Amino acid sequence: MSDPSARIISHMNNDHQLSLNDYVVIYGQTDFEKLIEDSVQITEIDPEHIVLEFKLQNLAKVQNLALYWSDAQEYENITVKSWSDIKGKLIAMAKYCADKRGLAVKKLTKVEGPSILGPAAFESLRMYPQWALMPLNAYDPNIISRAFANDFLLNKVSCFLPTSVFAFYHYVFEKHVSKLIAAYIIGHLIEIVFFTRPILKKHRAPTNVRVKWYLLNMIEGFPVLLRLKNLTKD
Repeated sequence: MSDPSARIISHMNNDHQLSLNDYVVIYGQTDFEKLIEDSVQITEIDPEHIVLEFKLQNLAKVQNLALYWSDAQEYENITVKSWSDIKGKLIAMAKYCADKRGLAVKKLTKVEGPSILGPAAFESLRMYPQWALMPLNAYDPNIISRAFANDFLLNKVSCFLPTSVFAFYHYVFEKHVSKLIAAYIIGHLIEIVFFTRPILKKHRAPTNVRVKWYLLNMIEGFPVLLRLKNLTKD
């Protein structure tokens, strides 16, 4: 029979770095800013205790955290009496530590673009051609109107459109397009600062993932928040 401690240590060290970091920060009262994140490893584990080693910035000496299960506070109050209790205890500890840090247990690494089957699909997808159109109209407000007037096919298509469409287009996308662009930019920045950024921070999204979500948010607006909430819901 294989050694249960070796199996647990291998699994945790290879697949649960976030939880190990959280254990050291909460139970070891370690400053996360000084912690070298990928240095945290379990070195010993048995039905009585767990031992972790880790490194801190500007300190050459390896640090150790020895923790008896009875001292490891968590919400479920699991008592470890045998090897079979350790998995549940580690999971409960991970949830407790993440909650104490105001973070999610898992890291968000996925970026999800718009989809015709996704939430607020029309609102998402319409913003891409709209962002292509608005800078053109800001540069030359009559560029699209001239295209319809000078192209035979576009001119024929325009005959079937109600006059209210042209009135709306002229008022919004020709007369006030600069104000519309400014309103979108300000509104989307507010969404990013007060909604998107906190969600990504809580779910520990890496920098490159955050940048992609911010870019999507700048283009689409609120539909990005709906997709984020779907991805991060428990």
